[in-house]
Amino acid sequence: MKKRRDFMKQAGLLAVGLPFIGTLNSCKSDKNAGEAAVKATVDEAVKSGFTLDEFGIQLWSVKDFMNKDPKGTLKALSEYGYNTIESFQGEQGVFWGMSAKDYNTYLNDHNLKSVSSHCDPQYALDPTKRDEFKKLVDDASEIGMEYLVNPYLGFLKTQDEFKNATDGMNELGEICAKNGIQYCYHNHHYSFMDLDGAYPQDIMMKGTEGGSVGFEMDIYWVVAAGADPEAWLKKYPNRFVLSHVKDRYKEERLMQIKEEEGTDENFGINGSCVLGVGQIDFHKVLLTAKEQGMKKYIVEHERYDDMTSMEAVEKDAAYMKQFIV
Repeated sequence: MKKRRDFMKQAGLLAVGLPFIGTLNSCKSDKNAGEAAVKATVDEAVKSGFTLDEFGIQLWSVKDFMNKDPKGTLKALSEYGYNTIESFQGEQGVFWGMSAKDYNTYLNDHNLKSVSSHCDPQYALDPTKRDEFKKLVDDASEIGMEYLVNPYLGFLKTQDEFKNATDGMNELGEICAKNGIQYCYHNHHYSFMDLDGAYPQDIMMKGTEGGSVGFEMDIYWVVAAGADPEAWLKKYPNRFVLSHVKDRYKEERLMQIKEEEGTDENFGINGSCVLGVGQIDFHKVLLTAKEQGMKKYIVEHERYDDMTSMEAVEKDAAYMKQFIV
């Protein structure tokens, strides 16, 4: 998590089976009871009408493996059951050292498709980066990518700064739209917190209304802000087109983490956990999301207790596969 925080600050300045339940010290009976509860919520969601044809992963979740072996990691993600890929703009670029065409070919060879990528937040703020952004749009369009996403604006501190960023996003949205791509904004907790009498999320959503800009709801961060994901989905129907499906530990575990590790002033408590074992009621939230126009469901994971990042996302994939019927 620390590396991600550093990355965001820098940007501002410029397994088969049900998920693992509990800790390594949990007794077997508790584990079985937890698994049954998770399965019940999935069954309830499917009966209610929420099913999936495909689901994806944000590569930030396994950045440590991607940095060492992009191709081997992508191949493994396909074997876990992921169908779509959301990349991010790191040191090796959106296409991980490959040309856009070669990257896309490799994904297709492993039954994956490139749906979206996070990209430099400064594209929305710095006009001198427009040509760089247009090149990325051209490359993304060439391989059929559908979305480019602004991942973070937490370094903005006033309503006027968010309004200025919104103007920039509208401009980027027009550039993308001409190339068959949608430009989107991905939230963290700060945009659902009061800023001098207004929510930054409202400022951005109202400021892009009627245009081509979409939004990616990171469900974890909405909950972390104390907000209701379902209420926001209903408030802005058909505006949240992408989602990050990321669970958050229950309060008891969050308090333990807070005592042991403290709280980051910008990101709060690092409480990401395996899907289905935390506090987020995905069978309700995802159904509402689908009803309100959500198009893509993308797993993200940022904390790995007693497991590697790849082991964690394999368990996440097992959870998501239960929605495919």
